[in-house]
Amino acid sequence: MKQQDIWRCHYHITPPTGWMNDPNGVCQFQGTYHIFFQYAPDYPKDDNKSWGHYISKDLLHWEFIGTTFYPDSIYDKNGAFSGNALIENEEMIIYYTGNVEQEGDHDYTHSGRESNTIRVTSKDGIHFSEKNCVLDNSQYPQHYTCHIRDPKVWKNDALYQMVMGGRTIEDYGSILLFQSADGVHWNYTHDLTSRHPFGFMWECPDVFQMNGQWFLSFCPQGVPVAEYHHQNYHLSGYVPISEEWLTKGISGDFIDETQFLEWDYGFDFYAPQTFVDDKGRRILIGWVGGPDMTYPEPTLEQYHWIHKLTLPRVLTYQDGHLLQKPIPELEQLRSTKHVLKNDVPFVTNSNCFDWNLELPESDSSGFTISITDEFTFAYDGHVLSLTFSDSTEQSPAVYGNIGAGRTCRKVLCEMVQNIRILVDCSVVEIYVNDGAIVQTTHFFPKETTLPLLARGNFRTNCLWDMA
Repeated sequence: MKQQDIWRCHYHITPPTGWMNDPNGVCQFQGTYHIFFQYAPDYPKDDNKSWGHYISKDLLHWEFIGTTFYPDSIYDKNGAFSGNALIENEEMIIYYTGNVEQEGDHDYTHSGRESNTIRVTSKDGIHFSEKNCVLDNSQYPQHYTCHIRDPKVWKNDALYQMVMGGRTIEDYGSILLFQSADGVHWNYTHDLTSRHPFGFMWECPDVFQMNGQWFLSFCPQGVPVAEYHHQNYHLSGYVPISEEWLTKGISGDFIDETQFLEWDYGFDFYAPQTFVDDKGRRILIGWVGGPDMTYPEPTLEQYHWIHKLTLPRVLTYQDGHLLQKPIPELEQLRSTKHVLKNDVPFVTNSNCFDWNLELPESDSSGFTISITDEFTFAYDGHVLSLTFSDSTEQSPAVYGNIGAGRTCRKVLCEMVQNIRILVDCSVVEIYVNDGAIVQTTHFFPKETTLPLLARGNFRTNCLWDMA
């Protein structure tokens, strides 16, 4: 008899089998939400990336409808890499990077790699046109390596604009801007980097506007790790940018890397994309994972699938920060409510729940929240910490630990007023102060019922089972 997969999520998107990473082409089209994603269904036997495809009417119940783009052309034979969707005139237009690795003695950074920008269209979001290569290496600036990828296209008045992530020959991360009158013929105009070194490669860019302010979201790779930020070697975050840079072609502009704010301070978050739905909400979805991680992967070893996507998060802009909240539709999945007592253990009915805690407004004291004895979320009045106690820095890669080698993540916080903890079988998303700080992590409990304990001065401490 096949062993029950206790780690497959109920309300987070997971792959049917194999590997999942970056969300791609997230959009709403003709009343249906679409999430494409980087997909290798036969991983680890074959890690060449395709695009898998989920659809939904409500952002809660998702249907896998198969693999949409295979690496099956001369433009993408070594991977259909990441990209986005543009909705215009009742048509879905997809742009993505086609990866080609040439034969020969190459390092595939400075030579041997083709990064082709491919365009396809659809009238129904299911069936697509033939692949059309609209940009290739010959059209990229000379001071870049072969690492240019992940187009994000939007329309600004009558002009189509595209950003892509890049790596210069000096190993600076950078964003390239292209413009087009028709969405097919593109011209490089200028780029954007940091004044001081901030990673060797910037990928998965997104550009959007909130309350009149433009933002650049991107993933800098290779930023030095610090105690309370930049704790993952490959990061994901955002900075404010000027509209002039987008519209007037200012070359040589720089971002202030000290203004970079991370989307998520947990162990597992990367490559988010945003889109606007028919309710006018800007929604963010990311990958619960990250590149170049060395943790053991229990779901892969036992059940032959790996990784998942975050919950859809609604963005709002407040006091210079972007707040992230789980979509309110998620509350429709709540079933039985439990009122918990502070400092009193409670055992859940399942490993799938929505836990909400609030502190008095004037209270800046600390707390400790435990999910099993090995996983704690704590606050000491200054620092939030997410800790797996069954792993150590000296021997982190211990198969069978609830954190699968994860240890501790910390972030500075002046005061905590509310906490929302969403647990879904093998993932935890923690939202603090209405999403001002978010921490996401994989975890792998061995049981489906979990002991919980909240020590602190909570005025609200309640939990809902999730159907």
